[in-house]
Parts: sequence; structure tokens; C-alpha cells
Amino acid sequence: MRAKSILLAVLAASALLVGAVGAAAAQPDSNDSDAGERGPPSDLPGPVPDFVGDILGSVNDFLTGGISDLGEAVSGIASGE
Repeated sequence: MRAKSILLAVLAASALLVGAVGAAAAQPDSNDSDAGERGPPSDLPGPVPDFVGDILGSVNDFLTGGISDLGEAVSGIASGE
């Protein structure tokens, strides 16, 4: 009986917390001054260095069975060998 009471108290407290968090999260944004600035940033980073593509290629080769030791392959690329 005591376990049921504890379980019900935990469930009630959880429901109250979820309701409070949900109500706070549902509040609309009151700052309309940046309305035209929403969306992805306009200053995106440049392309990644060539070795990143080489590492991704090694991962694909490992997944298809072309190489057996991914760690060694990535270490070789990262060290410039």
C-alpha cells in the first residue's frame, strides 16, 4: 500500500513538472525586433580541409570491407603519412 502511495505521489509531481515546463516552453517570443533575422546564418563556414574527405573515404572503405584497420588508416591521414 505504501509503494502505491509513493508511486502516485511521484506520478502527480511528474505531471505537475511536465505541465509547468510545457507551459513555459509554449510562450511565444516577445522580441519582434529580430524577426527578419531568423533562419540559418548567412556567414556559413568555408569548406572543410581535404583530409576530412580522406578520413570520411576511409570510413566508407572500412564499412565496405576495403580496409581492415580504420584506426591505422585515420592515424596515417591525420599525421600526413
